[in-house]
Order: sequence, then C-alpha cells, then structure tokens
Amino acid sequence: MHGVVFDHTALLAFGAGHQLLSALVVRAHGEHGRRLFVPALCLARAIAHRPALGEHIGALPMIDVAELRYSGALAVGQLVKQGVDWQLAHAVVVGRPAPEWPEGRPVLTESPKAYAGLGVVTIDIG
Repeated sequence: MHGVVFDHTALLAFGAGHQLLSALVVRAHGEHGRRLFVPALCLARAIAHRPALGEHIGALPMIDVAELRYSGALAVGQLVKQGVDWQLAHAVVVGRPAPEWPEGRPVLTESPKAYAGLGVVTIDIG
C-alpha cells in the first residue's frame, strides 16, 4: 500500500490546478492501494486561504482527512512548543512512521526545508 500526505501548500497548489497533484488524485481514484491523506489542520489552513477548497476536498472519495486524535494532539503540541507551525506539525505527525505505516508517508509540500529534522520524508512539488 502506498500513501502520501498533502500539507497545506500542496492543497493550495492542487486547488490552483497543479498538474502533477491533479494527476496523482486521478490515479489514486483508479488504483487499489494508493491512499492520499490530508491532515485536518492542513486542510483548515488551506481553507483559510481558499475557502472553496474545503468542499472540493470533501467531495473526493480517495482523499482521507486525517483527524487529530488524543495521541496526535499530544505530538502536535510538543512540536508547536518546539516552534513548529501547527499545520506543519500535524503533517509531521501523519507522515512519521507508525504501526500502520512503518516506513512513514512522504509529505508533499512546496516547503521541504520547513520539515528538516522533523523525521519525515518530503517530496518537493515546487
């Protein structure tokens, strides 16, 4: 199974018609085992800049919005305490290795340097 995480910059790029991201979403719709994740806090940040994006993302069945549960809130809180922006912190928590995703999930972003030293693999979409 393959999974990737869209951070808020990737969501905004997707909403603006980024060809690679649009193709990825179309491909995920037709392929078994390909999963696309959007951390809820990244979605909130993107919606603040582009309000209609929320409805668009919500209408795409191949995109899973990753909730911030108790353990995630603890991890995000620790990252924010270290100076990481809250939306990036949620992308980090979703992208890091976990029991279901032992290799982690790469984070699609226009700002890969923002994730340096945070324990996730990034893919620069810029």
